[in-house]
Amino acid sequence: MIEIIRNPNIDFIGKRKYGFIFSAVIIAISLLLILFKGPNFGIDFTGGALVQIKFEQPVTTAALRNSLSKVGKGNAQIQALGVLRTEHIIRVAGENPEGFMGALKEVLDADFPGNERQVLREETVEPKIGKELLAKTMWAVIIALVLVLIYVSFRFDYRFGVAAVIALVHDAIFTIGVLVVTQREISIVVIGALLTIIGYSINDSIVISDRIREKFTKMRREPHNVILNTGLNETLSRTILTMGTTLLAVAALLIFGGSVIADFAFALLVGFIIGTYSSIFILVNIVSIWEERFPKKRK
Repeated sequence: MIEIIRNPNIDFIGKRKYGFIFSAVIIAISLLLILFKGPNFGIDFTGGALVQIKFEQPVTTAALRNSLSKVGKGNAQIQALGVLRTEHIIRVAGENPEGFMGALKEVLDADFPGNERQVLREETVEPKIGKELLAKTMWAVIIALVLVLIYVSFRFDYRFGVAAVIALVHDAIFTIGVLVVTQREISIVVIGALLTIIGYSINDSIVISDRIREKFTKMRREPHNVILNTGLNETLSRTILTMGTTLLAVAALLIFGGSVIADFAFALLVGFIIGTYSSIFILVNIVSIWEERFPKKRK
């Protein structure tokens, strides 16, 4: 295997307090953002209408908002795409999304008669369906975490299982916090990105845990923390290579994939970075503290 760092000997366990402090700060900030600012849920969850329009000539956000105010939707979310401002995404919440779509077409015909336009995307979701979808999504995430706990506990040790779930929750909260502060839309596609992040992070955790289990067999007489550090250092090059190649692919999606998958790619970018960090600084360090407080008998 290609080695980015030859024979690393980093004392990850000795520096665990810095990792815990950093994680505590970013999770506290993320939770405050989620609680007080709130996620920018898409119409998949809130119900309403979304329309993406491309005009032949540039149109300002103010002009579009003025038109929307004529149909009672002056507070709609309007997002201009690109520097030319010819493409816009309009999101509105409401009980009658189909009625809004018809009214929008009429007012645009009246206000921009000489400006040809093309509707690139048109979506409507009833509020009741949105609430049901949000509940099912939360259950999907909870079930995924429980299955991860069962699998890792069965394959390795219940301590690694609990630590892995804590690391995954850590990753999810931080990613959502970044989405909130950047006001990225949380849609069903972004939820898919969160589940993908969970899969990526647990894969990295399993590789590290497997190497540590191997070291416990070969280094029975060594202190617990020495074995943990050895396992982390021996998988460090593999972890960096995996993250680097994955981030290149995700960055390409973010840059060249267009506005439709931009939020998905952005969530993956943030999640993969924090997932790699948590596999190194959260998972193993939780196991380390657990062993120090409640040591297990060596077989």
